[in-house]
Amino acid sequence: MDSDQDTAANASPSEPNSSSTEKPAEPQASAGTGDDENVSLVDELGVQDLRELIFGNRGRLFSAAGRNAPVAEFTEEFLVLHPPQKPFEELGNSEDIGIHTDERGVLLNEINQPRKIAGAKFGGADIWWLGERAPDSIKHYAGWFDQTGKVHKLLVNGEPITTEVVYRMRNRTHDGELSIFPDVTTE
Repeated sequence: MDSDQDTAANASPSEPNSSSTEKPAEPQASAGTGDDENVSLVDELGVQDLRELIFGNRGRLFSAAGRNAPVAEFTEEFLVLHPPQKPFEELGNSEDIGIHTDERGVLLNEINQPRKIAGAKFGGADIWWLGERAPDSIKHYAGWFDQTGKVHKLLVNGEPITTEVVYRMRNRTHDGELSIFPDVTTE
């Protein structure tokens, strides 16, 4: 016990005591150098941990779930993810997500094959994902093709239905035939 007291008493003021509960130093953004373009975005925003998730800076709203997580910027139209350890970049690379359809207007999958709702039928015809989407949504409408190749959307109460609804209805049948539902009509 005396040796512990001697060690604590002999420790120099510049050495931290092992029982110290001092807070670690906060990262310094190149203060006074005028080199703000080299400061990482998390340092510029002051991101430390999960205690504070929302940050305002540059007249914008940001959120980060820690120093190593991407920094989300909320805009009126988009959610933009920024790399946390790089400086903020006003204009940068972006990914434009396009909708790829075939000549009939059927949505194509990742290997450019037309997307069909497996097992779902209307009047014996296969049901396809149409390239047209519901307003303000990423949900696609469902439709079928007659013998002439004309597309017909599926409707419930006069409104086009999405593929999500078709999947749920298909799962409620024994053979996937949606014409058994009295509310389902077509154009």
